[in-house]
Amino acid sequence: MDDYIMITFQAENIDSVDLKVPVFVKTGELISMLSKALRLTFKEGSRLQAEPLGRILDNNLTLLQEGVEHGALLTLI
Repeated sequence: MDDYIMITFQAENIDSVDLKVPVFVKTGELISMLSKALRLTFKEGSRLQAEPLGRILDNNLTLLQEGVEHGALLTLI
């Protein structure tokens, strides 16, 4: 298995962006990394919803643990 996957990230008031992200970081850490990389401020307690999984991800689990795969759409909620 690769250590990185390609995902599409979207959030309110920004265009969606395709990113190569590590599968071994916790979802909460990924949100922080995205905030810094995109120079955006996300509200406290933000979460990611994954499609096609169709559920909200646990901020304390990694993308790998959550079963997020290449090509997933991650939406900040």
